[in-house]
Amino acid sequence: MARPREFDPKTALDRIQRAFWEKGYHGTSMQDLERITELKKQSLYREFGNKDAMYARALKLYHERDITHLAQVICRAPNAKQRFVDLFEAVLEPVRNGDRSGCFLCNSAIEHAHDDQQIQLNAQEGIQSTQDLFNTALAVSEPYKSDDALRKQKANLLAAGYFGLRVMVRGGTPLTELEETVTVLVSTI
Repeated sequence: MARPREFDPKTALDRIQRAFWEKGYHGTSMQDLERITELKKQSLYREFGNKDAMYARALKLYHERDITHLAQVICRAPNAKQRFVDLFEAVLEPVRNGDRSGCFLCNSAIEHAHDDQQIQLNAQEGIQSTQDLFNTALAVSEPYKSDDALRKQKANLLAAGYFGLRVMVRGGTPLTELEETVTVLVSTI
């Protein structure tokens, strides 16, 4: 008879995600994961698999939460321009509060996608989901409402700007430059 689980897997995965987000895949050791989750290696492996599997699950959790959050922020406003003003303000808000962790998806794509096919697929899925969300967000306003090709091009451009902005945040770009970048991005809508 198996012993009952003595920890909450959701809490443990949240902590695993935070560790990978802060330190990256290569910067996070199994000892770090044991310490942050307060679990032994065996329990971590049994629940989540090896380090690669833990990373993939943490990235998937981030993507699910991030795309849900983006959808909530971006779909409040009645027109496309205001939707993206709101979105980019949501990106800058943590920076104004001293949080420079950036986007876990972007960080992962830069650090680890080139050497791990699953992470590459997860990154591609996250990018595509964001492009799709932006496409939907643009569809409420002309000229994007009636021009599918233009809407797709603009969604892809804004996604590139969004991900670039998230990398700039992580890289320590001064807030004033980030705000200027947002102004230019929004002016393209």
